[in-house]
Amino acid sequence: MDSAWSLILNLIIRDYLQNSTICVFWHKNYEFQLAGDYSSIIGINIDTLEKSFEQNVIDAEVRRQQLKQLGLHYDDLVLKLTLSIESSHCETFLIFGEFMSRFVAAFAQASMYSIWRSMRNKFVFAHVAQELDEEACCSSYFFQDQPNILFVLRSYANATDFELKTNKYVGPRAEQPQQLILIDRYDARLQLFQHNVPLFPDKLRDLQGREVIIACFDYRPYTVIKYTSPSNARDVGVAMNSNLSQVYIDGTETQVVLSFCAQFNCTVQIDTSDANDWGNIYPNMSGDGALGMILGHKADICISAMYTWYDDYTYLDLSMYLVRSGITCLVPAPKRLASWYLPLEPFQATLWAAVLLCLSIETFGLVLAHRSELELYAGATPSHGWWLSTKFGLVTTFKLFLSQSGNSHARSVTVRVLLFACFLNDIIITSIYGGGLASILTIPSLDEAADTMQRMLAQRLQWAGNSEAWVSSLRGSDDPLINELLGNFRVYSDDQLMELAQSQRMGFTLERLPFGHFAIGDYLTEQSIEHMVIMQEDLYYQYTVAFVPRLWPLLERFNALVYRWHSSGFDKYWEDRVVADNLNVKIQQQVESTVLSSGQDDIDIEPVMLGMSNFAGILLVWVLGICLALMAFSVEMLTLKYKT
Repeated sequence: MDSAWSLILNLIIRDYLQNSTICVFWHKNYEFQLAGDYSSIIGINIDTLEKSFEQNVIDAEVRRQQLKQLGLHYDDLVLKLTLSIESSHCETFLIFGEFMSRFVAAFAQASMYSIWRSMRNKFVFAHVAQELDEEACCSSYFFQDQPNILFVLRSYANATDFELKTNKYVGPRAEQPQQLILIDRYDARLQLFQHNVPLFPDKLRDLQGREVIIACFDYRPYTVIKYTSPSNARDVGVAMNSNLSQVYIDGTETQVVLSFCAQFNCTVQIDTSDANDWGNIYPNMSGDGALGMILGHKADICISAMYTWYDDYTYLDLSMYLVRSGITCLVPAPKRLASWYLPLEPFQATLWAAVLLCLSIETFGLVLAHRSELELYAGATPSHGWWLSTKFGLVTTFKLFLSQSGNSHARSVTVRVLLFACFLNDIIITSIYGGGLASILTIPSLDEAADTMQRMLAQRLQWAGNSEAWVSSLRGSDDPLINELLGNFRVYSDDQLMELAQSQRMGFTLERLPFGHFAIGDYLTEQSIEHMVIMQEDLYYQYTVAFVPRLWPLLERFNALVYRWHSSGFDKYWEDRVVADNLNVKIQQQVESTVLSSGQDDIDIEPVMLGMSNFAGILLVWVLGICLALMAFSVEMLTLKYKT
């Protein structure tokens, strides 16, 4: 019996693979037996796959129907691998001979179909060297993107010496990181390694200039792309000889990637060829925009305010959160109130009631004082005297309140003192009223702005953005308020939004950053923001992340750097610095100044020049008085004519 394969492969499993579930793809031409009792071994025989599903503990038919409903291409090997990864958490794979090419193609699909994913995958390919064409077998991007690959190559079928090779992985892509390099040799007769070096070396510690391509677009302050010199990156989406190939990149999220590459010696590049928007991932595993570039293997990482979208997470991986972003709106500023009840606004309802009570007491006192004066000096009859006193009290009180002089002659000291007291009281009231009315006229009263979700819904305010991504996190919500608001959301191009911002009363989406700044689209100019205010609350908030391909080996170290980034306070520093360098600070201050407090009385509004709208309420009162006077005059004329 040939035990050479068993000797070397069991050594590799014992020293490197035993802490994870191992999927072994058995081959009848390779004599291999596991040494030891491993409970986490999944055996897969490609030649008998169809029959193996009957012995599965997991019901494969349910998963098969799910893949059919999504319109995803699969075969028995893809289905078997998907179940093994998803249910048994296979993250180490041992593949023999010519099964390698079928495994690589199936694994690329299965790793996408499975909702479970691992960042510590290892792959061992056992092969006879004479039967392996290294250039042909390793042309797939799989060998470019996975660092933990080990080839165990036997010189010929019955040889006792083995070559242990791994893919280069590090270095620029032009230097073919998929090529195999020799790391050690093993002699099965002596059971010795020649160099006794680690068979899975840490290739991620120094990437030796390997490119990390970012799929992004200019969305400040998250990502900033400037086609100016000096440059710090190359845009691989344009021709090398183009003036736009060398770019300067910056941004609150871009700085994380730049710091990562500074630590692990990689080269940052960007690709803007298809990244005109955040993009979408579709159930058939196709995509567009920046996210579609990740699926198409055109980029390694996707940033620019990417939220934790679950639908995209099912096909991609995402990093630890980068920024807390609140989605809010700039809404039309509240309109100025100019209504018929403007003359009543200087006093509150309780104060008006107190004024009316005071005038009633004045009238009652003047009636009694005038009645006593008539009895003492004129000798008036009781019935006729009360009518004269009542008329005197009402008319005099009304004249004093309006600061008008009277034509009556007071004989008694009591009436004179009472008139003087009433005059002092009324002049204080009218002075206070005049001051309050003047302040209301020059510091105008405003109606409610649509600065909360309830007010937006009550005013049926339409709001808009330049992408469906603004509201994709809200789709499918159980909150009826959210669903009603989504009915008023519209998607327009940037040019349309710029035109609407100048002429229409509607809301426009923007992002509130964690340290007091805003991500504002170019379609909102200084002139349009002058007539807007920002909402008091966020419509919702999300944590931005970086989307990466499934099984991206750098993700674990990228997450560790992000943890240190936040704990060191770099997120605040870079937000302040990027905003100061790349955004219009005047617009930032302009938006911040529109923040309304909870009460309208706290709003700081500058005095304005008076116009006809300020006197609309007073004119209404004047017109009403003229109409009443004409009616009274008409009644008097008719009464006089009837008597004569």
